[in-house]
Amino acid sequence: MIMKLSEIGQVVRANRKALGFSQQTLAERAHVSRFTLIKLENGSASDIQLKTLAAILAELRLKLTVSEIPVSGVQILGEDQ
Repeated sequence: MIMKLSEIGQVVRANRKALGFSQQTLAERAHVSRFTLIKLENGSASDIQLKTLAAILAELRLKLTVSEIPVSGVQILGEDQ
């Protein structure tokens, strides 16, 4: 499933609340600032580092998966038409 960063933030918020963590508690456990966590949960974190996101997700027992997206039917730059 492809998710936007704002959607990931919504998942983070829901799982944080389900585990009973405050924003401050999760931020401390993940070694990130509360401000970073607030931006992620509000969908305004456009520049979050991958290691920061991974630390937050790990504390929530979530993981980020990277997979290849098929490109059939999509023109590749420089490819003849």
